[in-house]
Amino acid sequence: MPLAAGDKLGPYEILAAIGAGGMGEVYRARDTRLDRIVAIKVLPAELADRPELRQRLEREARAVSSLNHPHICTLYDIGRENGRDFLVMEYLEGETLGARLARGPLEFPVLLEYAVQIAEALGAAHRREVFHRDLKPGNITLTKSGVKLLDFGLAKIGIEGRLTDLTAVTLEKSLTAEGTILGTLQYMAPEQLESRPADARTDLFAFGAVLYEMATGKKAFEGRSQASVIAAILERQPPPIATLQPLTPPEFERIVQRCLAKDPEDRWHSARDLATALKWLPEGGARAAAASAAPPQLRRPIGWIAAAAVATLGLLGLSALHFRESPPEPPVVRFSISPPEKGRFSAGLSLSVSPNGRQVAYTATGADGRTMVWVRSLDSREARALPGTEGVNPNPSFWSPDSRFIGFSAGGKLKKIEIAGGPPQTLCDAPGPVVGGAWNREGLIVFGSAGGGGAQGLYKVPAAGGSPVPITEVDASRGERSHNMPVFLPDGRHFLYCAFSAQPENRAVYATALDSKDRKRLITSSGGAAYSPGVDPMKGHLLFLRDATLMAQSFDATKLELTGEAFPVAEQVGSFISAPFFSVSENGVLAWQAGGGQNSRLVWFDREGKSLGPAGPPGKYQDLALSPDGTRVAVSQADQGGNLDVWVLELSREALTRLTFAPGQEWDVVWSPDGSRIAFSRLEGGTNIYAKASSGAGEEERMLPPEPGVQNRPKDWSRDGRYLLYTRGGAERPDLWVLPMTGDRKPFPYLQTQFFESQGQFSPDGKWVAYISEESGRYEVFVQPFPAAGGKWQISTGGGGQPRWRGDGKELFFVSPDGKLMAAEVSAAPTFKAGVPKALFQAHLAGTGAGSRYVFRYAVAADGKRFLMNTQEEQTDSPPITVVLNWLRSVTRPRQ
Repeated sequence: MPLAAGDKLGPYEILAAIGAGGMGEVYRARDTRLDRIVAIKVLPAELADRPELRQRLEREARAVSSLNHPHICTLYDIGRENGRDFLVMEYLEGETLGARLARGPLEFPVLLEYAVQIAEALGAAHRREVFHRDLKPGNITLTKSGVKLLDFGLAKIGIEGRLTDLTAVTLEKSLTAEGTILGTLQYMAPEQLESRPADARTDLFAFGAVLYEMATGKKAFEGRSQASVIAAILERQPPPIATLQPLTPPEFERIVQRCLAKDPEDRWHSARDLATALKWLPEGGARAAAASAAPPQLRRPIGWIAAAAVATLGLLGLSALHFRESPPEPPVVRFSISPPEKGRFSAGLSLSVSPNGRQVAYTATGADGRTMVWVRSLDSREARALPGTEGVNPNPSFWSPDSRFIGFSAGGKLKKIEIAGGPPQTLCDAPGPVVGGAWNREGLIVFGSAGGGGAQGLYKVPAAGGSPVPITEVDASRGERSHNMPVFLPDGRHFLYCAFSAQPENRAVYATALDSKDRKRLITSSGGAAYSPGVDPMKGHLLFLRDATLMAQSFDATKLELTGEAFPVAEQVGSFISAPFFSVSENGVLAWQAGGGQNSRLVWFDREGKSLGPAGPPGKYQDLALSPDGTRVAVSQADQGGNLDVWVLELSREALTRLTFAPGQEWDVVWSPDGSRIAFSRLEGGTNIYAKASSGAGEEERMLPPEPGVQNRPKDWSRDGRYLLYTRGGAERPDLWVLPMTGDRKPFPYLQTQFFESQGQFSPDGKWVAYISEESGRYEVFVQPFPAAGGKWQISTGGGGQPRWRGDGKELFFVSPDGKLMAAEVSAAPTFKAGVPKALFQAHLAGTGAGSRYVFRYAVAADGKRFLMNTQEEQTDSPPITVVLNWLRSVTRPRQ
């Protein structure tokens, strides 16, 4: 018989009956020990003598007690008194969702608020393999602190690898067996009606029905009899929500329809698929209503947000769950972004997804030959170039936290530009080529720099502009050359960065804080990392490259700790040095380009720009030099990890032979005049010059004593073999120096000014040097006598770089800012004269930006009739950018 007021179950005094159901009677009671009000669920007297039900009640209690969540009713205790088993739960003051819906539908903002709370609880339970199977408005209580899920009386739970039913009167029997249906008919999924196995998707169907009712005030499936309701669930769709509530966002309608799919495979596969979108809508209905009212072309991005937003599912609970779930995601959507028509992506691709996940920025060269920042809105088929970003450094640009501005570097300056339009704004001089940046909500930018007078840490500068201030210091003992690719964590104080080292084992991603000198090593990686937040923004995933595989691993941004196992996300993702070709937004939009992004090919061209055929296989070539006899080519080539080594290509056999094997970076290839040796630079704390026999035999020779923090890079070797011309100093203000190859070999300055000078080239007779300088305000090609005797001649008239002499010294070639190969006739008798430069053809050289101020990406045959170009691979060989919405759901993760 039912309990009466004053009866006691152990220390609990019954105050009043609350309700009763098929599996239990619920009473309001007082805990006499703690003097608090509780709710007690007791097996009905007629079932109390069935041992299997007592065992299931106990098993249910043990299962739900392992869950702890603010939106699931807390389980306090379990007991047995006078032959009756009971559960003691949190007492809830409020009304059920069913009682509230009796008065009509919910306002959309309130609906979304409740949906978020239900989704969080549901996802947590599903993660523990607890499936409710009786989700309905009557099992959801609305309290002052939010929703509470209760009554797991029909729950199904995974125990020791198998699913087991809890506290069910009938277990997977037919609908007519014992006249009992497992669950509440109007919220039951087709598989329940057909006695098929239930899982998380069964609860999602029920939530779709609950969500429909919350929006319309009407049940999704109705009928005059049990049979007609069953037929509706198995065969029909409910009337469109918009016919009952016209202002309902269409994305919400689609979410509900997917929840109510007849086939479980067509539904959301987890509550995760719904929770992130709700997380994207902190303003809930206001934003969704705006999406509904917006024109279709403006509504699509918001649609993705709402699409995974409102379809979040509920779970009923008589238990306590205070469990934070891993990051949830919206539906998986994949598409590709191709380069501009008749254009190409930059070799060192700069790829960055906006924080709001609505736009992708990248560097590309258009049909006009200009390299600029391009922006593609994800709801548009077309990308647009941002005027004012010409000459952008291809290393990664970065977004402001409100997704309005893009930060980038060009011409030795750090700049920002508003994507809505307007000129770029210069923020500061960059100490070296900028390699990645991060912008926090307090208006502070942190950026990396490669070079700039030696090893460089990270710098900070106000987003409004100012003087850059160093904030990290490289560790010379670990061979660190630079810190770059910073990424702010959600708190805006901590950030990640990549330490690039000449020693591969010391290339790693670290975490640190703005106000701390301490740092924590997270992973070994030759490229930077990205952070993808979860439901709790401080608990998400770290994305990074392992060789060419994009990996992800759970990361606690509060503790700065990785947990669980890393798992693959995408294969053959490209990178260059520390810049990986991937980016992720705050709401799980991931973009990447496959490893072919920076591939190039050596191709011969005639003076009209006609291709004469390739030389050797495609590769990741950076700079090149043709041997004096024209039979071999020295190149620097990057491997998948971004390491640069010197190789020699024998043109007659198209055979590549590796020349250097040290772990550091080697490039800046220069031939000795007899072709017996190759000089090159190596990154090792500073940058030093080495030489090695071009046959590969023998040991390397270090040409200069070590100078930590100083960059020495060879540029040319005089034809008489007496002098090696090289740059010395910082990455942004190098000077030209000369190393005698005979006598005491004491180096001396050739051109030492306050400006940038590089790419020095001896004339064939050794009496002149062509070089580039920024003294006019932009990079131009000049010629001066050698040895320096005063006087100089400007060769280029609209900017230029990479000067090369014809074999007889009567013509000088260079590359214009828009990528054209230019030629100027020159003569030296009786005085030096230069003709007006003429364009030969569009070069389409691989690599743009800062790199073109240091290295040479083409070579000239002695007769000046053929040119060997390091060209960007054709679009057919250069993969597009892949974009994935809800990247986490698109991969298979290990069980954590």
